Amino acid sequence: MKAYIFRLDPVLKVRKLKEETCRMELGRLITELDRINNQLSHDRKEVDNYFTIQEAALKSGVRGDQVQAFPMLVAGKDRNIQLLERDRKLQEEQIEIKKHELAVLRGELKVIENLKEKDYTEYRKAVNKETDQKVEEQTQNWLNHKERKV
Repeated sequence: MKAYIFRLDPVLKVRKLKEETCRMELGRLITELDRINNQLSHDRKEVDNYFTIQEAALKSGVRGDQVQAFPMLVAGKDRNIQLLERDRKLQEEQIEIKKHELAVLRGELKVIENLKEKDYTEYRKAVNKETDQKVEEQTQNWLNHKERKV
């Protein structure tokens, strides 16, 4: 009996590659989202730190032009936080799209894997049937040969 060959094996390999690629892209997007979240928390802490520094400077006495710098620093950080929030929202949307795409790719891959499993089961049944027939034939030949001798 010839060796088992799945006719859709190249398609299966391509689908697996697509799924792996999609999974890697999803991981990259999630890593980028984590980076954005870390930057957001860092910037928020810096804004709080600016207010603390400003209060300490006002208590110790500081010139007016130095006091003017704090609102500009806070405004710059607030604008950066707004931009990061926008980026985070876009990143989350891309992640949802990629998750949906990955689910579709997994479904397609599962269908082909099920076809392969079903095809292999049929192949094994055919091989077992052929083997059983050969064994039965050899047993019959042996019995016939034994009967002739007696």
